[in-house]
Amino acid sequence: MRAAVLNGTEDLQVVDKPRPEPGEGEVLVRVEYCGICGSDLHAYKSGLFPFGMTIGHEYAGSIEAVGPGAGKLTSGQKVTGTASIACRSCFSCLSGRDNICEAMNVVGVTREGAMAEYLVVPGESIVVIPDKTPIEFGALAEPYSVALHGIKMIGVSPGQSVAVLGAGAIGLCLLTELKRRGLEKIFMVDVNEKRLVAAGEMGAYAMINPGAESLDKRIGELTSGDGADLVFECVGVPETIREATNLVRQGGTLLVFGICEVPVDLFFLGLVTREIQLRTSYGAAAEEFREAMEIIASDPSVLTPLIEKVVALDNLADEGFAPLLKPGCSAIKILVKMN
Repeated sequence: MRAAVLNGTEDLQVVDKPRPEPGEGEVLVRVEYCGICGSDLHAYKSGLFPFGMTIGHEYAGSIEAVGPGAGKLTSGQKVTGTASIACRSCFSCLSGRDNICEAMNVVGVTREGAMAEYLVVPGESIVVIPDKTPIEFGALAEPYSVALHGIKMIGVSPGQSVAVLGAGAIGLCLLTELKRRGLEKIFMVDVNEKRLVAAGEMGAYAMINPGAESLDKRIGELTSGDGADLVFECVGVPETIREATNLVRQGGTLLVFGICEVPVDLFFLGLVTREIQLRTSYGAAAEEFREAMEIIASDPSVLTPLIEKVVALDNLADEGFAPLLKPGCSAIKILVKMN
């Protein structure tokens, strides 16, 4: 089978690998689509993942074969699945927080990934895609579940104002879920105009380009000078995280989704005296992934603006990764077609 393997920094190769076979409790998935995640880009640029592994974890496909003890799954079912496979026995798992399992096994990181024609995963990680849902939308369940997890963790209420820094896949999934929960004053922030256009099409209250206007001033105008009740940071760079602390109203909440690999200097006196709640969010629990798929299936068309384009596996490096790494790239989610 064909598979995308990261052999070193900026060294991505499509190679031939033996087709895997499902063992006890496992299923073999014939992968149709796999999304390129921001973490895949980080790994490509900085070596975040172990080299030699097939990458990719945002997948959708159909069951090709079912191993013994894999439950009631059957061949031919359209499926997606959780990227994180928890141990179910550590303190975090037993506390209901399997998204931060202490012995986490991750598709495309610690085990063979989904950017291949076939993938073997535990049957318990599989989520069936409803029949009437176009299969490619199954590849959006992972980013949507990440947004859903953060929102459920802090709780939101209609009437709150929200600033979302970063109008990529997570940011736009946040926008969709916040609107579904009745929030209207959602301010999308990005330096890329095309992404802001997508946010507007998806119902954002205001779109702000900090490269063209003062972000502090605009948020102040939109909130009568108070700042936003909630701020979601979805970029993961020190400058944006620091800026986010200035946008939260007194007593408000800042939730950081962005993965930042370097230290961040913060002015904690301002955070403490204003009683800002600083929270972080990582991944999603298995049940949240299932819930995300159900939400997407209820109206897949809402997320259509996220899918920028579909590229063939053999063109992955030139048409998938290369455009995403260019300064000013506006692509939100690129899907790779496997079969």
